[in-house]
Amino acid sequence: MNRCNGTCPFCPVNATQPQREYARMTDELFRKIIDDLADINYQNTISLYSNNEPFLDERIIDFHRYANEKLPRASFLLYTNGSLLTFDKFTEIMPFLDLLIIDNYNDKKEINTPELKRIYDFIQENDEIGGRVIFDFRLLNEVFTSRGGQAPNKKGKNDKRTVNIVCPLPFRQLIIRPTGKVSLCCNDALGRYTLGDLNTQTIAEVWASPEYQRIRGEMLRNGRKNLMLCRDCDSVFGPGEVTTRKRPRKD
Repeated sequence: MNRCNGTCPFCPVNATQPQREYARMTDELFRKIIDDLADINYQNTISLYSNNEPFLDERIIDFHRYANEKLPRASFLLYTNGSLLTFDKFTEIMPFLDLLIIDNYNDKKEINTPELKRIYDFIQENDEIGGRVIFDFRLLNEVFTSRGGQAPNKKGKNDKRTVNIVCPLPFRQLIIRPTGKVSLCCNDALGRYTLGDLNTQTIAEVWASPEYQRIRGEMLRNGRKNLMLCRDCDSVFGPGEVTTRKRPRKD
């Protein structure tokens, strides 16, 4: 579901911005994507969200359950703003997650809800769970990267940077919209690129597609300067930003 209830001014798809056309992934497409990953014995990171608030979708726990069953050696990462996270939902989803990041946006650095306070106290007292949860106190009005020139609170800023270095995201990240179309990267929140369609292609076919190869080749040859979004993007990603498995494997 491509919706968020947050008003973060650094996000191009926050609840105050003109919204993307509403889309909700079908159960059938979700299972097909997970089954594609199972067919290639996928063992890396999966994040069942993308520029949205995952708990707006009532299926999020069931989706994690299915994905865990099909991909027992993968690692699962989830971000949430915590606004809809109850203690019961927290305890229900944690068996399926290796890392949960709760972004608590509050300029006074106060915990936003009584349910989040209960979760925060619980993880302080439980090392096993606490080691898989990051409770991040963040300011609502922070200024971050330009998001490919799309961040509302950096548009037109005189301090806009150009970072013409190779970005690793086209080589290690595949972002799927609820429609099944594949975007350029996590900064392509509005889906300005379409690199494949998982309704008609497999994960492996999209990853090796001519369009993906063209993007990667251009990035390696000339950096970001000739690629839409990339040329206005100041995001820099380090090599260690991949979730590692934190739960014991079932096998």
